[in-house]
Order: sequence, then structure tokens, then C-alpha cells
Amino acid sequence: MRGSLPQDQGSLEVEGLHGAVSVERDGHGVPRVVAGSDRDAYFAIGYLHAQDRMWQLELQRRMAQGRLSEVLGKDAVQQDIWFRTLGLARSANDAWDALSPEARASLQAYADGVNAWLDSDPVLPVEFVALGVRPERWTVYDSLAWSKVFALDLGGNYRREIDRMLAAQLLDPARLHTLFPPAPTSVSGGATQDEAQEEGTAPAPTPDPVALEGYARMAEFLARLEQRTGLGGRFVGSNAWAVSSKLTGGESTLLANDPHLGLQMPSLWYMAALKGDRIDVSGATLVGLPLVVFGRNARIAWGGTNLMADSQDIYLEQVKPDDASRYLADGEWVPFLQREELIRVRESFPAFLHAPIKPLRISVRATRHGPVINDMFQVFDQPASLRWTALDRDDTSYEAFYRLGYARDWSEFDEALGHLVAPALNMLYADRGGHVGHLAAGRIPVRAAGDGGAPVPGWSDEYAWNGSVPHEEMPRFYDPPSGFVASANNDPTPPGYGRLISNDWAPPTRVQRIGQMIGDAVAAGEPVDLALMQRMQADQHSAAALRLLKVLMAYPPGNDAQRAAHESLREWDGRMNRDSHAATLFNAWLRQLKRHLVGSAFQGYWNRSRQTRVLQGMIDGIAPDTVAAMLSGRSGQWCRDREGGRPVPCAEVANAALDDALRELRKMAGDSRDGWAWGDVHETVYRHVPFSNVNVAKVWFERRISSGGSPDTLDVADYALGEYGSYEQTFGAGFRQVFELSPGSITHLQMNSTGQSSNVMSPHYDDMIEAFRDVRYLPMAGAGDDRRTLQLVPAGAADDGAEKR
Repeated sequence: MRGSLPQDQGSLEVEGLHGAVSVERDGHGVPRVVAGSDRDAYFAIGYLHAQDRMWQLELQRRMAQGRLSEVLGKDAVQQDIWFRTLGLARSANDAWDALSPEARASLQAYADGVNAWLDSDPVLPVEFVALGVRPERWTVYDSLAWSKVFALDLGGNYRREIDRMLAAQLLDPARLHTLFPPAPTSVSGGATQDEAQEEGTAPAPTPDPVALEGYARMAEFLARLEQRTGLGGRFVGSNAWAVSSKLTGGESTLLANDPHLGLQMPSLWYMAALKGDRIDVSGATLVGLPLVVFGRNARIAWGGTNLMADSQDIYLEQVKPDDASRYLADGEWVPFLQREELIRVRESFPAFLHAPIKPLRISVRATRHGPVINDMFQVFDQPASLRWTALDRDDTSYEAFYRLGYARDWSEFDEALGHLVAPALNMLYADRGGHVGHLAAGRIPVRAAGDGGAPVPGWSDEYAWNGSVPHEEMPRFYDPPSGFVASANNDPTPPGYGRLISNDWAPPTRVQRIGQMIGDAVAAGEPVDLALMQRMQADQHSAAALRLLKVLMAYPPGNDAQRAAHESLREWDGRMNRDSHAATLFNAWLRQLKRHLVGSAFQGYWNRSRQTRVLQGMIDGIAPDTVAAMLSGRSGQWCRDREGGRPVPCAEVANAALDDALRELRKMAGDSRDGWAWGDVHETVYRHVPFSNVNVAKVWFERRISSGGSPDTLDVADYALGEYGSYEQTFGAGFRQVFELSPGSITHLQMNSTGQSSNVMSPHYDDMIEAFRDVRYLPMAGAGDDRRTLQLVPAGAADDGAEKR
């Protein structure tokens, strides 16, 4: 197994290189690549991704293509059907055609680098050996297909549409408004805010019980997919901010960024520095792509957060009664586009005890709007098709990130992001001249009617997309008077903004905390520097928790256990630190309180297993400020008896929830509150595919670590009751990095959430986990005595001492 570890020093002959490349790794395996050309730099990062992350590359490729069943068997069939239906791999071919020759060349160089490693006949990591898999050659389309999976990860609005439709069957308008508030700004196309409120989400036909069951089945599948893959969770987001020289007290600017996605082993990200004849970048590369997605070049630094844009709509189609091969499109019956897909399924283990599984042949339909996404659930008479910007034939998103690496100033930064389609992002900017900026970028549809909040009729053009918001009209801020810009998935639109971007902004709690911490430092005359950036990224203070706690403390406790809990919480400072017992009490109480408040509203579905997962997901996403509004009565009557649904005093609901929370904690951590610190019952989980699902292998491949934080702290951490009876965090920051840019230099500090390698035998498999939890930065490709240098040389050009690979 140790033979699968890559060579990281000495010299290697490599087929396909045009010139020599130096790869210098620091003590954590973070490489600095120095090449004579940009092409060889992109080639080298492909080679390194293959060396360190080949199993991850293979899984990602198969996920995007819908081919995991060939490796993981029948458990992955539904997931494969879903990705075949979306057609991401097919869409990647169109995206290739839309790119510039230079962007294509970078992708081809990367693919050549991956394949050069595969051609060297390496000893493969244990996952390949255990599953009997040989990796296929990498293609440019594999990279582009994975970029679309990344867009799907950050663009799950279609799930929100389904949730909203299901909830609308059970909630009165006031309570529905609480869970799904309307758009906060004017809608696209010139409608006023009043018109938007009156019009709201387009009135889709009321689903019949069979259709509701089908949509619940779809939502349940999507929840399982999220749990299995970490894609598109409710806590997907990010923090980013940039501080200008106006506040730093000198000539320097600062930028900080920590994207929040599903956590996994290894991280989605691979930290690296690349230098060619023109390119000079460092930061976070997305495994599968040759680019630094978030990082710095020689002149500027950039970071990003999810814009939370509504870039997806579900259209309900009308089928011709006497010809199911046609659907209605603006008065005409037109044929569905159809294709056949063959899914090969690996036999169950052990193979000699099971018959081979016949390949599964499926038919995938599409309309003028996009793929029909509900055929796989087999209970629908009415097709529902998905319109999504990432499936547009002219998707140039890769072009945007390629050009960012070469941007020299705000103007070129702006021009590069004009090519971004999906995912839509808030992009934050800092340069060596003291300037900062914030630019919202991506393709945002302009709807003829409606606000994109729920499925709409697709048989007419009444709800069609009429182009997109022009790039120059997207929200942007350059050197604002405040001296800083910040984004935490909140609404970035200025007052009076006339376009609809989203209905689903994150609460402003995190972005307000960013502003507060910067403002407090300035007011106190304290340095606004990298040390402050570090404290901010490590911050676990929840103002939202304190606001809700103020409401809860007004209810008299009903028994001695509740009185003891109140005493523990009364002086709490709102910090979700690992050593805080009050944080544990609050989070357990909040978790149960949401179930008590919303459970009675969903009583009609509560005991049906198919809907439970769907509704559970809605409940977990409710913010503390929303709970406070529910208790105050400002958002409808939520305080009800869980059994009969009759109105009751909110104090009764709060106390019942506290009893349940205390009961849960005693079961989890024992009667003694000595073991009730937040870090005792809350842990970050980095799951491995597939070995987290294999008990005998799980202990070797999965990683867990005690952690703090909450969904509304800057150090973001979700929590849900896990399989071992503790609270598990499965979403959070995948990396953190901070920059200081001055006229003479750039300082770059970073940390990955797991390690650089996906090889369990490598010391770099998990050597960043503890430092990441504790927010201890590492210099990018930093200096040290344990550095290792590998020289990659073109085949035939090596010295006698070089190993031929």
C-alpha cells in the first residue's frame, strides 16, 4: 500500500512535457510549481492532482457522467439515473465549443498531465485495488462536467421550489410566508415591489394527491442525494470580505475567504501555487480543474461566496392526450427530445455468490425548457422539466475563472467575470493599490412573469425567460466609503435595485458580524491586520442566538431541571465554543423548539415516512431569528399542541421543547453536565466514499474531530443528530485563506480542511484537520526544513539519474 505513495523528490522523466518543471512541496504537501510556460504549469497541476487525488478524480468523473453504479453497484443506480437525466456530461461538450483557444489549451494541458501520470503505470491507491477499478484516461470534458457539478452544488433552488409547493398544501399564507419569505427587492422586467407582492410565485396548478406523493418522493431522493454526496445542502454558502487601505492604516489591503460546502475526505480543494511564463497564482484549485478558483495572482486577490441566485425553474408540461410523445408549447404539440441511456451495474459483493446484474436501459426526455426530471419517480402523469443556466449551450463559466488568473486590475476582473454563467457568485476583490470591490456575477434569468418561487405552467410563454440581467447591471461596489466590502450569502442588492436575483438569501447575521468586528477594531484604534482576519474566521459568536435567548428567558421555567438550564444560559455570551456548556443547551433547545413549532403545522404528513425526511430538512433550515418571530406571534400562530394542533401559550411550547432537549442530552452525554460541553457532543465529520459505508474500513478512512460553531457564526458549523448519537457537522468551510497585498509584496496564508492527499497511507491525508479546526494558518507553500523538490523533465531530456516514468 505504501508503494502507492507518489514520488515527491528527485527527478522524473514525463511524456508530454515541453520543458522542465520544478515542484517544491512544503511540509504539508502543498506544491509550488515553477514552469517555463503556462502550458507546462497547467500540465504539472494535472500531474499532481493525479498523484495525490486520483481516486477523487475517478469518483468525480463517474458522478458527473452518471456511472458510479459500475463501481459501487446497485446502491448508486438512482444517483446515476439523476445525473444521466441532467445530462451534465453532454452539456460539457457544448461548453467546450464556447471557450476561447487559450482556455481550451489549459484544459487540454491539464488532461495531458493527468494522463501522463496514468501512463507511468503507477501503483494505484487502495480504493482502486479493493474495488478492482482501473482509472480511465482523463478528458477535457471530464473537467467541464465537474465544473457543472460544482454549479449544481451551489445552485439547488429547484429543491426549494419543490419544498415550497409541498409546504403550501399545509400552511396558511402567513405561516408559509415565514418559511419562504417573498423577494426583498423589485422583480426583473420592471415590475414594482407592490406588483411583485401581488403577483408572487406563478400559480401552478394544484397537485393532486398522486402528484404530491411524487414530488415528496423526488424531494426525499434529493435529500438522500445531498446526504450521500454533500451536494446542495441548506448550509452551502461562504464568507468573504476585503478591507481597503483606508482602514488598514497604511498602503495594504486585506482579503479573507472561506467557502462552505459539504465536507468530505479528502477536501474538494487542493492548495497550490503555479508559475509559468505569464501565470503566477496561488490559492485553492478545485480538483478536476487546472485553475486557482479562489486565490491571488501577482497583482490582485479574489474570493467568492454563493450568490444564492434563482437560476433554476421547474416547468410543468402538458402532454397530448392521444400521443404521449408530444407536449404543448405555446399552442403547438411538439415532440419530446428523447435519448436512450445504458447504465451498467456492478454485481453485489461477493461477486461469485451473486448473478450479474443486467444493464439498465432508461429513456430520458427533454422539452424546450430542459430535461424532464420526474420520469425516474414513475408516479407522475405530468412531466416537469428543469430550466437551468448551467445547461445553456453557451456556458462560458470556465472562461471566467481562466481569465481571473490573468486579471491585473478591477476593470479586467470585471471583464473576466462577465463570462460567468453558473454558479452565480459574489466575487470580492483586493489589489496592491489599496482598492477593494465586490461584484455579483453569473447569469440571472429575467422572467416574463412570476418570481421563480414554485413550479409554473410550461405550455405557454407566460412564464418564459426573456434573456438575463446584463452583467453591467449586476450589484457592484468599488472602494465604498465604509472602507470594506463583505458577503455572507446575504442580499447584496442596493436600495431600489430593479432586478430579481433571489428569494432565498441567507439571514444577515454573519455579514453583520463581519461589519461589527471590523468596526469595533477601528473604533478601538486596534490594528486592522491579518491577526484580525484570523480572529474573524475563528469567531464563534452568535448574535442571533442571543436575540432568541432573550425571548426564551422571558418564559418562566416549569420545573427544577428547566430552572437549572435557565441559570446556565442567563449569563451566556453567545459564543459557540467547544468548552461552552451553555452552547450545548441552547442548540439542543433550538433543535427541539423548531420541531415543536413546525411539527404541528406538518401534522398531516408527520407520520408518513416518505414526507418525514422532506419536512425534517425544512425544519433544520429555520434560522433562530425566524424562531423568535414565530414565538412572538409576528408571523402567524405557530404555538400549538403537537397532537391536536390547537393554539397553546408559547411558554408551554418552549418548556416542552426544553424538556425534550434535556432528555436528548442526558441520553447523548449522561446525567452529569460535566460532559455537556459543546465540543463533547458536537463533531465535524469527514466522510469517505465509499469506505465510510463499510464498517471494517470506516475507522481507517473516515475522520472525526470535536468542534464548535453553529450555522450563524462566522466559523460556520451545521449540526444534526448523527448515527452515533452525537451532533454531527457535515457542512462547513472547505478551506480558509487570507491575503495582505501591498505595493511591494503579497502575504498569503491558508489551510485546507483535511490534507492534500486522498491516499490514506500518506502523512498528508489528514495532517491539516486539527490546525483547520483551530484556525492556525500555514504560509502558502511555506518554507521549512522538510521541503521536498521534484524535477519533472521532458522524456528523453533527463540526466542519467532521472527515473523514467
